[in-house]
Amino acid sequence: MYKDILNKIEEYDVIVIHRHIQPDLDAIGSQLGLRGIIQNNYPDKSVYVVGDDSDINILGSMDEVSDDVFKNALSIVLDVAGSKRVSDARFEQASETMVIDHHKNGTDFADHFFSDSNQIATCQILTEMCIREDLTICSDTATYLYAGLVTDSGRFLYPMTNALTFECAAYLVKKGARVQEFYDGLYDEELNFKKLKGYFINNFKTTKQNVAYMKNTPDIKKRFNVSTFTVSRGMVNQMSGIHGIPVWANFTEDDDGLIYVEIRSKKTPVVEIAKKYGGGGHDLACGCTLSEWDDADKLLEDLDRLIERTQNNG
Repeated sequence: MYKDILNKIEEYDVIVIHRHIQPDLDAIGSQLGLRGIIQNNYPDKSVYVVGDDSDINILGSMDEVSDDVFKNALSIVLDVAGSKRVSDARFEQASETMVIDHHKNGTDFADHFFSDSNQIATCQILTEMCIREDLTICSDTATYLYAGLVTDSGRFLYPMTNALTFECAAYLVKKGARVQEFYDGLYDEELNFKKLKGYFINNFKTTKQNVAYMKNTPDIKKRFNVSTFTVSRGMVNQMSGIHGIPVWANFTEDDDGLIYVEIRSKKTPVVEIAKKYGGGGHDLACGCTLSEWDDADKLLEDLDRLIERTQNNG
């Protein structure tokens, strides 16, 4: 897989790197990390990163790119395989497209598809590529990849964390990843963000099968002066680590009426529920987008039935 990725990169002088909308640090870290990998090993290539802004981005900014850049370019999409969730749809104008992902989803657009759902992060895939192919990376590149590896593994707590995860982390530290600088940025929180955490702890509800959930309307983000992403992805795990709560779900409506859903689980695979509603992800961490609040109730009922079946078969 890794040789095939590098062989395709070597064919192009211009490369544009995309990732999913509302990016987390694995998306941004893999994006900036891959740009660094290419620049460190193929310095004559022009490499750009594009996409929407994120208020959690402590790593770096996106490039301003004209349409002309895409005409003879390779567009590489990271951390997402479905076209509807790719940030900056101009990947469709590129000569070829490539996806590198770690979720349990197929692609509906890529000319070249590289996916490994056994990897805990896209940043882990890219780091292993550096290790196995003996690539050169600088301190900045190592820091970007370390950021995605740490956050998508839940600070090395999630079940998919394994020996490879720690091998990659050790490699990145040896290559100069600025670990303390990254953690300082990650844990330096605004007061309104802390208050939002408290709001979640005090207001989440549970279903009959003890699925914890929050339903967030747009006034919540206005009340705490945060983004939809912060309320959605940023807050879902405030309901984690609670005795007797096997699954938790966070529903967040944006200003256009779409409802972003984040689903997490301790042990029971929940990704098929997300797929039922047009989403996907990992067995224990996944999501989808709904158009009506009635569907949120149906999804919670599906989660309850799943937990009940699991308990009866256990």
